[in-house]
Amino acid sequence: MIVIKYIKVLLIAGLVVFVSPLRAQMHVSYADTLNLDEILITGNKTKAINSKDINGKILELQNPHDGGEIFINQPGFGIVKKGNYAMEPVLRGFKYEQLNVQFDGGVHSTNACPNRMDPAISQISVEDIARVEVIYGPYSVRFGPVFGGIVNIVSKRPVAIGNKAFSGWVDGGFQTNGNNYYTDLFTQVVKKKYDISINAGYKNYGNYKSGSGETIASSFKRSGYTARIGYNISDNQRVQATWRQSFARDVLYAGLPMDADEDNSSILSLDYGATHLSASVFSLKLKFYGSYVTHLMTNKRRPNYKFTHASTPVDAQTFGGKIDLGISTGARNILYVGADFQHIGKDGSRERVVYINPCTGVVLPKPKTFYDKVWQDSRKSDLGLFLENKFSVASSLDWLIGLRFDVVNYAINDPEKDFRQLYNGNIKPENRFEPEVTTSLNWRPAKGLLVQLSSARAVRTPGLEELFINHLSVGMDAYEYVGNPNLKPEVNYQTDFRLEKKWKKVNFFADVFVSFLQNYITARVDSTIHRKFMPCKQPKYTKRFTNIGKAFKTGFETGVTWRFTKHFIYNVSASYTYAQNKTWDEPLPEIPPFTAVTSLTYKTKKLDTRLNVRLASAQNRVSKNFDESTTPGYAVFDWYFNYQVARFMEVRASVTNIFNKNYVEHLSRPYKNMDAASLYYEPGVSFNVGIRFSF
Repeated sequence: MIVIKYIKVLLIAGLVVFVSPLRAQMHVSYADTLNLDEILITGNKTKAINSKDINGKILELQNPHDGGEIFINQPGFGIVKKGNYAMEPVLRGFKYEQLNVQFDGGVHSTNACPNRMDPAISQISVEDIARVEVIYGPYSVRFGPVFGGIVNIVSKRPVAIGNKAFSGWVDGGFQTNGNNYYTDLFTQVVKKKYDISINAGYKNYGNYKSGSGETIASSFKRSGYTARIGYNISDNQRVQATWRQSFARDVLYAGLPMDADEDNSSILSLDYGATHLSASVFSLKLKFYGSYVTHLMTNKRRPNYKFTHASTPVDAQTFGGKIDLGISTGARNILYVGADFQHIGKDGSRERVVYINPCTGVVLPKPKTFYDKVWQDSRKSDLGLFLENKFSVASSLDWLIGLRFDVVNYAINDPEKDFRQLYNGNIKPENRFEPEVTTSLNWRPAKGLLVQLSSARAVRTPGLEELFINHLSVGMDAYEYVGNPNLKPEVNYQTDFRLEKKWKKVNFFADVFVSFLQNYITARVDSTIHRKFMPCKQPKYTKRFTNIGKAFKTGFETGVTWRFTKHFIYNVSASYTYAQNKTWDEPLPEIPPFTAVTSLTYKTKKLDTRLNVRLASAQNRVSKNFDESTTPGYAVFDWYFNYQVARFMEVRASVTNIFNKNYVEHLSRPYKNMDAASLYYEPGVSFNVGIRFSF
């Protein structure tokens, strides 16, 4: 198998070398403007393979309060919700590090909390997002290792408004369910040679009530800002620096064993971009970034606090960079070559002060203090080299081939004694050299018709949590989890077939995919490993991360947009993923159910209003080995309203969950260390109002 794998890679490499020098008389046009953030392939101005944009107008209308909430109505997506803050997107059942989530085309951050209270997407303010770019599947090699898809969060950049050098806005709003309020300020100065912008905001959200009136622990406070300065060196060169910080306080998580007292993140990125450097070099992009996250979680609001006071300060550092060079190797051929690097380091310990023996109920004469290593001072580094070639076979047919090679190494500098004993001292994972390959055809046989066929071999090396976590409840259940330094990388052989057709008033798309997975990483109850902390409690055993030999996923996304009369737009989409663990002969865990979204929009120059309906079926395909629960289906109605009262003032309103439906998302489950141990219900009806003043 290894020989065959490398033969395939060498064959593709040979094709790239052969295709690159080809020259013909067909002109390939390149972007005329310098865009540091662009992720999509622009050669010949064709649509990127299996891509979708979530534009800023949609975000402004729906006014989501959290980055993960953006994806709830997007086909193929679900969300993991552990609290009303820091939700995470799930695409076709791929989640966490299986999705490449980044900012502005290559800036990465990571969670310090082992329970992912602070994923990367929570470290950017929703109000600072201009649009979201998504590639469904591992079909680009230029933006780091990709296993299930790419989510690129593109932040707002200064753009001149008329002849005004200085402009901006201030807005705020209130939501009834939770007595939530928020405010945001954006200012910018745009000159010919330079531009400066600042975005700052604050949110204060309370505990919400479900459709049945149950109070769900979900309150949080968040503040943050982004400062950006850009300088145009010349007409074809630009440098830009971005500094963003976010601060979350008193965040409650109904789906986790602890809450976050504070979470702080700082991200610095530096960019340089140039175009038309020579007759053959049409683009050069350099990017450097660093991220530092500190996080403190405690159990002081939980029922078990009277027994044990637990406090866990942790931190995570991420830094890296990227160089991307675009070369015209022929009139019909463009080639991107480059390299990227990422280093992740995590550390921290949990302090437990025990006052009452939780097994016997006996009050200790003197409290006992224990320290548990959380990350065991673990490290991961990834150096990647990539090559992506796009050849215009004909005026209607483009062929893309990409190759990527990653060298990955790990370190565990402060291992816990029992973790070392569990693996007889063999706790240092092997260094990895992993090749990835993708190829895609983009065919436009007729006006308004697009046919795409994509295939890839993608690899994901294990994350630090999967390798090194030691008897911590990092899942959405009461089990302790233990890492496995012997894990193999996941491998995904995926193919997508996508069809798009545009008529004058109707747009249609359909995408069918199949994914064959090797060494898929999941967690399974291991009866040879007993619970470490509070051994008298249930569950008795521990979940250990392990590889599944063979699994597969298949599914679809489809949708229609119909513009009728002058101002009405009707949209309907549906998506479904079927995932099976072939080795254990059961479904893969944590897969969203069949979901459909339909909406009716009325839009004029000043008014934008939408009635939105989201329907999800029951999810009865669950993993017994994962100890996963089934969830019922639901239908939820929302209404959104934006109106431009004057040039300087816009009002917005919405009613979410209009009929006060009591429902749950399949990927959201409560942790049992809560006062209420029922299902983790979503918010009931909420009336929301907001206003924006522009200047």
